[in-house]
Formats: sequence, structure tokens, C-alpha cells
Amino acid sequence: MGGLIVDDRIVVIGEALIDLIQQTDGSYQAKPGGAPANASIALARLGAHVNFAGRMSTDGFGEQLHAWLATETIDLSLVERTADPTTLAVAVLDENGKATYSFYVKGTADWGWTLGAFENLKVTPPCAIVIGSLATAIDPGATVIEHLAASLHSSQSSTVVIDLNIRPGLGFDRHTERLRVDRQIRLAHVVKASDDDLAWLFPEHTLDETAAVWAADGHYVIMTRGADGATLFTPLGETVSVSAPVIALVDTVGAGDSFLGATLYGLQQRGALGRNADALLAAVSVDQWRELLTLAARVGAITCSRAGCNPPTLAELELA
Repeated sequence: MGGLIVDDRIVVIGEALIDLIQQTDGSYQAKPGGAPANASIALARLGAHVNFAGRMSTDGFGEQLHAWLATETIDLSLVERTADPTTLAVAVLDENGKATYSFYVKGTADWGWTLGAFENLKVTPPCAIVIGSLATAIDPGATVIEHLAASLHSSQSSTVVIDLNIRPGLGFDRHTERLRVDRQIRLAHVVKASDDDLAWLFPEHTLDETAAVWAADGHYVIMTRGADGATLFTPLGETVSVSAPVIALVDTVGAGDSFLGATLYGLQQRGALGRNADALLAAVSVDQWRELLTLAARVGAITCSRAGCNPPTLAELELA
């Protein structure tokens, strides 16, 4: 058989950074993080074949990040090492354990992708690529990632997933971010956004209105609502809502990333990731969506019951 070869990899592209998390005594603890890296770990712990594509510094923090991911069953062959310093995110937790971030990103490692960096993924497309978060907001790397997503989406070679993770702490202009998000979600089959993302982008609309408009344009939009669960909006106008399990909250670090990883795992288990993504996703029934989103909500809740981003393994889920 000729044509493109599609493998079972889920390639997650984006940042791996250091979270400086404020402690109760006012000090800060350095923890490895970054939404794409967190999602990669969640996928790997559930047994998915995940390939993380990130740029990592050779400084001390970069070595910490590489060692952190290397302990998981994650393919790091697409990691690019650089002398650029590691990105830092300062996380301040409120009384509910919810993190607010400020970032130190100028000249750091994560954004330096160059044209041609992902040409091999066009030749041998994975079943899915996951983009979003800071990596799709900061150039020059954002443009490179966007070109890859456009190529795979237009050729229907892979399922393209975008996780918005809007970060107002970077000081982006709302209008500029709206234009960027509108352009980039057109390159994705699945859009994951939090209620905070949508509220910041479009404060003049209800959350459901924004999600429904995006879905009507042909996307499967998954809106996470924190302790209130999540809702899927489909291109056919269907909605599927699931609740979040009640847990003893420690913090919310990495909860949405873990939710995303579990969602992709559930889609892959149902054969819904790969070439001709629109047709594959259309074949997923409402009941199947409810099942996999319920699983994702469990994974997110377990992550919230632990300090930092520490998603469960498949074995832990089966025992729970």
C-alpha cells in the first residue's frame, strides 16, 4: 500500500518549564511543569504511546525537566536541547488551591523552534498532535507549530487537538489573543478550553454561547468547569456534560492537563484518533463521549487530590 504511514503516537508539542510554587511560609518550591509536559505524563501513565516535542535548556532546571520526563514511558526523541535558559512560571495558590501564574519567558528555551523542525511529522504523521498553551502564543516557535498543524489538518493526516490554556499573566492584549485563537482553532478538530479561558476571551458572551459557536464551525469543543465537571459541544449541536467527583482538594495544578490526557486516551481506545479525523470523531456516540469524559473527570479529580501534577496510572484507576 502506498501513501502516508500513520502510527499510533500521540505527539504533544509545547513547553516544559519550572513552576515556582508559593508555600504557606512564603517561600517558593521549584517543581517541573508546563501544560504540554503534564499532559504527556498523564497519557503515558494510562499506557498511551506518547512522544513529547519540546525545547529544553541544558541548564540545571533543564536537566531537572529532562530527568523528570525520562522517568516516564515518554518518547523524548523529538526533544531539542539548547543553551537558552529554562522558562519559569511563578504560581500563587489561593485559598481554594487554584493557581495564578506569572511568567519569565524572554529568551527562554521553549519558543525557539525553527522552520523545518517538524518536517518528519509531515512525512510520517502520528495519529494525533496536541498543540496549545504558551507554545502557540509566543513566536518564533508559535508560527512553526501553526504551520505543522495547518499541514496535518489540511491533509487530514492526523487528528489535531488544541488546548488553549490562555495566560492573562503574560500581559497579552485580549483582541490580539482573540485573533490568534480564532486562527489556530480553525486548524484543530478538537478544542479544549477551560471556563476561565472562555470568560477571559469573550466576557460579553456566556461560556456556552462561545463554545457552541466554535462547535458549529465543525469542532468538538470540550469545556472544563473545574469542580463543576466538563461539557462537550459537538458540530451537530449535541452537548454532553459530566460531573467532577468530590475529592479532598490539595491543589489544581495540572488538573486540566491530566483531564486532556485522559480524554485523548479514551478517544484512542475507541479508534477515534488518526487519519480522516472528522469521520473518526463523528463515529463516537454520545454514550461513548460520556464514558470517556467521565474517565477524564476522574483522572482530573485524582490529580487535584495530590500535590502538584501527579496524575494516576491506569492500574490506580482500575483499583479505585
